This record gives sequence, C-alpha cells and structure tokens, in this order.
Amino acid sequence: MTFCLQAGLMFRRGERTLELMRELPDGRLALEDCLTRRQAVFDRAELLKQVWSGRLAILDQGAAAPTAARAAAPSIQMIASLKPAARQELERRMTYLKGLDQAHVSLGRRAQIAKVIDTVASRLNDTRKPSTSAVMRWARQLHAAQGYAGAVVDKRATRKASRRISPVMEQIIVKALQQVYLTRARNSLVHTQAVIHAEAAKRVRAGQLTQDDARISLATLSRRVADVDRYRVIEARQGSARARLVCRTSMDGAAASYPLQRVEVDHTPMNWVVVCDRTGLPLGRPLLTVLIDAFSNYVLGFYVSFYGAGLTSVSGALRCAIQAKDEMTQGLPLSNRWLAAGVPDRLMLDNGLEFHSPVFQLMGWELRMDFTYCQVRTPWLKPHVERFFSTLDTLTLAKGRIHKRIANVVEIDPIEGAAVMFSDFVKGIVQFVVDVHPFQINQRKLARPHDLFVEGVERRPPVHFPRDMEALRMASARSAKRTVGPGGVEIQGLPFGGPELLDMRKRHGERFLALVKWDLDDMSQIWVQDPQTKQWVVSGCRWRHYAEGLSWNQHLAIRKFARQELKNCNAVEYLEQARLRLHEHWMDSTGWKTRVDRKLAAIAAGYTSARVLARDDLQPPADKRCQALPEPPIPVCEEEYETVVLKRGGQWHSM
Repeated sequence: MTFCLQAGLMFRRGERTLELMRELPDGRLALEDCLTRRQAVFDRAELLKQVWSGRLAILDQGAAAPTAARAAAPSIQMIASLKPAARQELERRMTYLKGLDQAHVSLGRRAQIAKVIDTVASRLNDTRKPSTSAVMRWARQLHAAQGYAGAVVDKRATRKASRRISPVMEQIIVKALQQVYLTRARNSLVHTQAVIHAEAAKRVRAGQLTQDDARISLATLSRRVADVDRYRVIEARQGSARARLVCRTSMDGAAASYPLQRVEVDHTPMNWVVVCDRTGLPLGRPLLTVLIDAFSNYVLGFYVSFYGAGLTSVSGALRCAIQAKDEMTQGLPLSNRWLAAGVPDRLMLDNGLEFHSPVFQLMGWELRMDFTYCQVRTPWLKPHVERFFSTLDTLTLAKGRIHKRIANVVEIDPIEGAAVMFSDFVKGIVQFVVDVHPFQINQRKLARPHDLFVEGVERRPPVHFPRDMEALRMASARSAKRTVGPGGVEIQGLPFGGPELLDMRKRHGERFLALVKWDLDDMSQIWVQDPQTKQWVVSGCRWRHYAEGLSWNQHLAIRKFARQELKNCNAVEYLEQARLRLHEHWMDSTGWKTRVDRKLAAIAAGYTSARVLARDDLQPPADKRCQALPEPPIPVCEEEYETVVLKRGGQWHSM
C-alpha cells in the first residue's frame, strides 16, 4: 500500500498520535501531537526514513489488514524452511500462474487456461501436467491472498504427520509417563519403557492389543517426553523452584514499551559505613530504596535511611520519584538535569510485607497505579534494579567500605575507616544517579539510559501528577483511633492540638474518638478527621522545636533511649520505693492509737504554743524532732528541785 504526505495524515509513534499539519516553505513537514499540541518539524527524507524503519506507523483507513487467506497461509519464514521438493513444487505452481498473468487470461475462461497450461508444460518438460481445475484453484487462492505466494504452498508440505500408535498403546504410554516418569521418584526412561512393555504384554494376553503394536522404542518415548512442556517435566520430577530456575525468563517481567510503564522497586543495604554530620560518630550501613524504569534503566527516585525495609522507605522513594527534581538538586555540582518526574503506571514488587500493607494499597488507589508481585526467588523478573545494585560496587569510595569476608585475609574494620558524612554520601549518590549511571552504555541495547529515557518521553503519553502532594502524604500516613480531649491528641507522648480542634469539641463533647493520621517522615503535624463530617483538620505539634523535621522512627528511638537511661539509673525502682514510703507514712499518720500513746506522742513532739509562735529559724529541723524523747533538764544540785503542785478536786498537793 502507498501513502501520500498530505495534511491530515495520522502517524503513531509509541503511545502518541501525530498529525501532519502543513508543509513549510522550506519543504519541511510540520507534525503536531494530538494530545499536547506540541509541534515537531521533520525533513521529508527523515520522515520517510522513520516510516520505513517502523518508528512511525501510518494510521490510514485505506491500509487494510492482511486478509484471512493471507493470514492463514504459511509465513515467509515457513516458506524459507520448506524442503527442496516442496520449494520446487511452489516454483512450478507459480510458473503456471505467471503464465496465466502474461497471457492476460481471466479466471473464468477454462478453455484459454487449458491452452496456457499446455504451453507452460511443454516449456518446462513437465510430465505431470496439472489439471485446469487445479490451476484455477491456485489462481483463486493467490488472488484472495493479494498475490502472496504462501497461499499456493502444498498443504502436505506443512502438515504434521500423525502417530502410528494404537489407542490402547497410547493409553498405556500416557499412564506410564504420568505415574512412573513424571514423579519425584525420578525414574529413568529405560525403567518407564520396561513398565510400558510389561503392561502391554498383559493387554496382548487379554487380546486387546496385537504383538506388533505392543512395542515402543526408546527414541519414540524420548520424543513423547520432549513434546511435553519442559517446565512441567522439571516441576513434576524436581519441584517448582527448580523448574523456575531452569526455565527462567525475564520477558514477561521486564518488557516495557515506554518510560514509566513498568517501574521496579527494591531495597538493599549499602556497603559503606557513614558518619553523623553533627557528632562525627559512625552511624552504620544505610538502606537504599530505589525506583528504576524498566524501559530505559533510568533511576526515577531513591530514599536513603536507617529504618530498614518498610513503608516509610517505600513512600519516601515514591514521593522522590513523582516530584520534579530541579529544586531538589539545586546547589549540587551536577552536569545534567534529573529528568524523571510523574506517577508510574505499574510497579514491579517483591513479596515484602511493606508492599502488602493496606496503606501501600491505598497509595496505589490514590495514584491510580497497578501492582505486579513477582514470585519468590525470581530476581530475573526485576533485572534492572538488581543490576543497578551491582553497579554500586564500582563506586570508588574506599574508606568505610564493607568487604565480603575471605579466609586467611586480614579484615579491615569499616567502622574505624568510616570517614564520609551522611549528607556528603547522599549527594554522591545523587551525582552517580544523574551524571554517571544514565550515561553507561548498555551492551545489549547499545544505548544509554539517558538517551532511551529522553527518546521514550517523546513517544509516551503525558505523565500524570497527583493533584495534591498533601493527599499523597495522607494516603501514605499511618492511621489509628485516638481520643481527642481537652489537651488535644497525644501520640506516643507528643501533644497535638490547638484552636483548630475547638469546633469539633463543641459539637462532640469534651472527649470523643476520632481517626488520626500522621506522616511517618514528619511528626510536626497530624490530620484529625471529624467523626460527623468526615473532613480532615491539620493539627500541629505543641512541641514545635522538638517535632520539626522529626520522623516517627526517630521519635520511637529517642523514647526507647530515654526509657533505657531511666532504667539504668533505677528510676522505676526508686519511684516504687518512694511510693511505699509515702504509703507507710500515711498509714502511721492515720492509724488509731490509745489515749496514752497519743499523749506521749504529743509530749515527744514538744507541742507548745511557744514553738508554734516562734520564728522558723529558732525551731529545730523537722528530721531531728522525732528522733528520741527529750531528756529532762539536769539540775545543778538537789536543793534546786522545784516542787510540783497538782490540783486535784480543788486541793493542792506537793510532790
């Protein structure tokens, strides 16, 4: 089919549709994207070159699909693999049909067709001259296939030979393969052949099978096994894990036709020990979470933390991949822009718990992403991210590097050699992701990830972005029911609340339950849902200086450290002993005693008005008042004893 470069001609480039708008005065052609209305100018030769190479497909209503006759005919590859006899027969038939075409004889003129057949047969010295009906049938088949020679190929050349095994013997072979060979016992084909012959001998004695049909060769049995799916054979004999390993392929898991169609996600611990920027102490091995494009092998986003593989790491890497990177990379010594931005269409995931969490599923619904979970122990379904992790070992950072242990080799402690700060380490990873990795040549594709990504962005539909990043934060946030009281909401000791909660408290009372969400990467604020209107209200933390930039895991670690410090100084035991001492004090103070005991206690305490009215500085300390009973004053001599006079019943008595 031909086409004309005229206005309105539609082209298909990947997932985008282009329309030929006009021819410019200099002879170039202007095409326009039907979605974004972005113009692209092509030279006529360049446009034709892309059409003929298949990069541009013409969307023409006149370019009909192949007919059913041509689709049912053997392909050109099958014709090339025909045996010499079948090829000669095809050439013979085409010679007769070419003779009809040169003689300008139509299909319905039988007499003229017979004359042409005699002429061609005499020229070819063909002793097997075809009949007129046969030549007319070949002509109709060639015309229905629009001149495709495969339509007149002899059907016997492509027909599969039928098996010459009796139905009874066929049942014996199938049963023996299922019960003897395709089992975990892993019996050999020789043993299976012996079992088949023994069962066939029984059928011969029973008259169900003849002696000639009761034998099968080992070669025939091997071909029968080869006809069975290779994966099923290995799975039945050695298990599914071995079958996946032997018959592994990455075609289903890694194939992508444009950027962000399939994005692979995974975690890996870094092979370096980094140092804290503030204290200078070694922090340990950070964890790297990466999102990488399966089409171009271009890194879309990453997240470095010490939290381990969890929802926080995945959500942080996903938000990094969605955002535009110009502001993020501003100030870094980069030679190129970080081009990746937008929501991926599909994520290729393993079976980690964080990928099966309800919060992660909610993030997928919010962003309209599809998830594909790979089987266990099938890393070839995510080959690009696994290969990216292997390229990290080529980094030249030697200090603080962790090496694999080798016998009889002196090991260097990476903690003692750690020297790179955490912030410098992250900046170095950004430089590797933007300036180094995208420009490494893929030897299989002979292309660079940067070039593939730039070229693919022009062919793919426009990327999607979330309407509100705050909604994405809410979707990835942790949620729980919490009590909203006079002091607001308390989450692990952090107080949240302010005037924004007064309206809910007026309508729902002093205390009520509400759904609360908090971002695991930023504890400076939370979201509180109104139980009645289902609206979300943002409430900040009252410990503003502490919660600014605080993550959830960081707060839990701080509380755990503080709890351990209190435990080390026996704070809990001290509090319990203090409470017991206070309880004993109250019991002694409120316990009822006899009248004499109460009086002796008053004398021992020295209760007098003088002590009450005296200044505080003249009174003895409180801890010395009740140590012992006060002793009577020692007289100078016996004559100085005073007479104590007591009045009893109105009379005075001396003692």
